[in-house]
Amino acid sequence: MSWQTFNAKLAESPELQARLEAISSPVELFALAKTEGDELTAEDMQAIAQNAYQEWLASLEGQVRDFFTTAQTDPALNQQLKQCSTPAAAIALAKTCDLELTEADLRQAAAAAGAIAGFSFEKLWFRQLGLR
Repeated sequence: MSWQTFNAKLAESPELQARLEAISSPVELFALAKTEGDELTAEDMQAIAQNAYQEWLASLEGQVRDFFTTAQTDPALNQQLKQCSTPAAAIALAKTCDLELTEADLRQAAAAAGAIAGFSFEKLWFRQLGLR
């Protein structure tokens, strides 16, 4: 089964969506896939993550999009972003890039991540911030 088929299966099943919401790591996604009779590879996970990221990024606008685009292309900034555990930390990090974000901006980005069908690292990150 391809990753697209598995991701579509996740998006179409309320039960799987509920189980997906409890996932806190890629390892748990691999385990969920296995319980559904699917074997995901590292390449599948990368494709799922990249597809979700591109869909999410396309839904963002202005400085929010600029910040996350910059963070994606700058490995050091990306690592710092992954380590943010509060909205205030993410807002402060954006300021280091001369971008002014608000908690409302982050909440909108979190809502956009939540609207993505299937798994995304963005959903996990916003959950870590307490915004999902």
